Amino acid sequence: MKTVSSILIPSLLALCFFLTACRNDDAGRFPLASAHNIDEGMLTGAFDKIREIDGMASLIVCRNGVIVAEEYYNGYRSDSIKTVMSVTKSVTSLLVGLALEKGYIDAISDPISKYLSGIVTFPDEIKAHITIEQMLTMTFGHAWNGTKSDGLYSTWASTPDHLQYIIDLPLAWTPGTVFNYSDGASHLLSVIITEATGINTFDFARQYLFDPLGITNVIWLTDDKGYPNGAASLKISPHDMVKIGNLILNGGRYNGLQVVPESWIEAMTTTQITTNNDIPYGPEYGYQLWINTAGVHPYYFAMGWGGQFIFIVPDHALVVTASCQTAGLTWQQAGEHWTGIIQIIVEDIFPAVR
Repeated sequence: MKTVSSILIPSLLALCFFLTACRNDDAGRFPLASAHNIDEGMLTGAFDKIREIDGMASLIVCRNGVIVAEEYYNGYRSDSIKTVMSVTKSVTSLLVGLALEKGYIDAISDPISKYLSGIVTFPDEIKAHITIEQMLTMTFGHAWNGTKSDGLYSTWASTPDHLQYIIDLPLAWTPGTVFNYSDGASHLLSVIITEATGINTFDFARQYLFDPLGITNVIWLTDDKGYPNGAASLKISPHDMVKIGNLILNGGRYNGLQVVPESWIEAMTTTQITTNNDIPYGPEYGYQLWINTAGVHPYYFAMGWGGQFIFIVPDHALVVTASCQTAGLTWQQAGEHWTGIIQIIVEDIFPAVR
């Protein structure tokens, strides 16, 4: 004969398991959302949409420094590193600000020839007097067309002299007057950092940016002369993308430490020039950062080919990051991924935040 306890104990355990499961279901997919004043239903809908994009790697929503929602796809994890493409440009800009603060670069009004003479040959005085600031604002003057299918990145990558190729491109506009998205300009910023500091840009980044942020698993590919590619090719993890977003959100501070000067973050995130709507959602540009001040809640973002993003919405203390696979994509496929991801972030996630 079974004892009462032999019947009751399994029943009680089953009941506890049932109640726990119900409580977990009630908590929902993103239980931290409501505590951070984010509509969980809308947030869930956004994540459901984004997981349908081919090659999606990660999506993270962080508010007030707390990761409220995160999901990973296609074998990626929070610590998986992958190329973030042109998000690299915004990291390069942070390093320019650090080199300026530490006195290695005298001023962003300096002509690039001050740091590149002997590294490249300047064919005329106009190009020799192009400034660091003009490269930061994508007003170098040449027609690189980096956001278009006829952009020069692939051609540049296959040239025997990466640096001289950039300098030798004909000018289409007077430097400082017209926005034209240029990987070449961003890469020269990395070269200037190396030449001004006497430290390879990657080593400079490790010492003054990555180490203070706790970014340890990182790869940065180089050009034909060993200069880290200032336009692309940085490989970091989704969680490290969030760290960079929070650094910018908090005026250059991270964990109580002023890593990048607040004045530089302010300059980066201030509209310097119109992009003439070169891309959707990015009508303005700062220093290697896209800006949109048209709405009720202005935002700025770093973005990369194929769907890599770090969004910062200061009014909401919000950082949203996304990453997507890029290997083997055609320009059209990469564009479809990019468009799909940015639309979900701006039109589905942002409205969920109260």
